[in-house]
Amino acid sequence: MSLRFLHISDIHLLDLSGVSLRRYLNKRVAGAVYLKVKRGRSHDGSLFDSMLGMIPSLGVQRLIVTGDLTNLALEPEFDLVQRKLRESPVPVTVIPGNHDTYTRGSIRAGRFEAFLDEFMEGERLGKAQYPFVVRDQGTALIGVSTAIANLLLYAIGRVGADQLARLGKILDATAQEGLRRVVLIHHPVVDGVAGARHDLVDRDAFAEVIARHGADLVLHGHEHRIVNTVLRGPAGPVPVHGVSSGTSVSTKPGHRACFSVYDGASEHLRRDLYTWNGSEFRARPK
Repeated sequence: MSLRFLHISDIHLLDLSGVSLRRYLNKRVAGAVYLKVKRGRSHDGSLFDSMLGMIPSLGVQRLIVTGDLTNLALEPEFDLVQRKLRESPVPVTVIPGNHDTYTRGSIRAGRFEAFLDEFMEGERLGKAQYPFVVRDQGTALIGVSTAIANLLLYAIGRVGADQLARLGKILDATAQEGLRRVVLIHHPVVDGVAGARHDLVDRDAFAEVIARHGADLVLHGHEHRIVNTVLRGPAGPVPVHGVSSGTSVSTKPGHRACFSVYDGASEHLRRDLYTWNGSEFRARPK
């Protein structure tokens, strides 16, 4: 029994139809300008549709999206994301990114959870929303949130002491069950990957949890580039894999749109990376 799953991130699906001007009278003013000048021309939502269309032929059994599904955390964006995820031919698991909690108002409204809770169904410790655990064919997918509201020009993340404590307990419990443990997080968790004002502020504390309790794999997004690193674990290095934006139109190596497919049939999770070549996603040579 093993799970074959697909990891994609930072899809930034855009729909601002019906949004009144007053909704931009906050941090979204700068965000909207950036969308107009750059981000809106840096992503193509149809690439996400192309990925969805490949799922049956890839034989994957679950789709994972590690945050930044939206741009400005507005209702039309979340409605679009919800509709697209419901089109997936396999179950979907998502976690939020910093763009999904773009303003304090979006957090107070619980907008991400209100629209996408059906894609975060799993076990929780007590009443806390995160981390949550999805058990599927011998694998525990552990969803962690680093999404917080940021000041203008900041995109930092934070796990927080309470969530880290729960994560340690979950890692121990799922290890005792003999499950393969895959931690899902938005921000990079290794030093030197994210830039200033863009990083995970408690990544050292997160790394200590992994060092003490272990994991089989950590998946993240956020930096819009392919990342292959490791964290120290109690039984050896724990692979940490990041992917570029799944809808990026960049032609820069390492920044092209991509997704990863993982196969748990072998002793170690095997990764096949698919990148966009301008007309289709193709598997990268090993």
